Amino acid sequence: MKNNRAEYMPSRKKGFKTYFQFSLIALCFVMVFAVFYACAGRKQKIDFSDAKVIQMNLPSDDTPVVVFETDKGTFKAVLFPDEAPKYYDFFKGLVEDGYYDGTYVNMVQDGVFFIGGTKQADGQTTSDTDTTELDAELSKNLWPIKGALCAYTYDKKSFMSSSKVSNSYLLFVDDYQLTEEEQKEFDEMTVSNEVPEDITNAFQSYGGVLNFSQQYTVFGQIYDGMDVYDEICAVDVTDSETLRPSENIQFTKVYLSTYGENKNDEFFSSQESSEAEDTSADTESK
Repeated sequence: MKNNRAEYMPSRKKGFKTYFQFSLIALCFVMVFAVFYACAGRKQKIDFSDAKVIQMNLPSDDTPVVVFETDKGTFKAVLFPDEAPKYYDFFKGLVEDGYYDGTYVNMVQDGVFFIGGTKQADGQTTSDTDTTELDAELSKNLWPIKGALCAYTYDKKSFMSSSKVSNSYLLFVDDYQLTEEEQKEFDEMTVSNEVPEDITNAFQSYGGVLNFSQQYTVFGQIYDGMDVYDEICAVDVTDSETLRPSENIQFTKVYLSTYGENKNDEFFSSQESSEAEDTSADTESK
């Protein structure tokens, strides 16, 4: 891991429509993904025809949960070990070792994301930073909707190959508001069924960052403490280049639990109700 903080900044493509030709539109044109994997020295095809967004499904009592206690308050996320097993095991080990206790939120882009889990407030790598790199696990059932918990994932390039890898830094997804032009393009893809309906419905109902689709290892979903989460997403930053928060924000304690011990059924039921209302409205408009 390099000390260059710019390396960890999620990129937002300038060409919105071009970007989606290699991300969301590729949901149906899966051969595009074969190009990416071939460049990485491997070939893999993903069938997105049965893709589902499972993040808002009511969890079972034994579903693992991670609790983030911060300077701003506490928020919690359900975890999905079956969708990202290698990263889940890695993350679980770090949490159980107390790795994230006392780490910082080092970058915030209002309405897009914040990054946390760094040993220093400025995000610089230190001697006690875990620099392990794992191959990205891009699940077709987990998406960067608002509140998605992701491993920071980036392109690692060498002379002969390129691959996506994740590390110990954590990326938390907010709700980027599409421009009028971007919204029009997304609506056109929705109407033409270029993207599976379950995916488009999720972004329309919950919000999120479309440009992050299939770019990051998503392994969790915030479901409790959303007021705290929103406050962190909107903190002031020192400047637009580093995106460093103007005040230090720490994860004072991070630990694992289960959904049975941290229930918030109301959150999931309210999300389902909202999605049902949106579906009903779409049906009436047709």
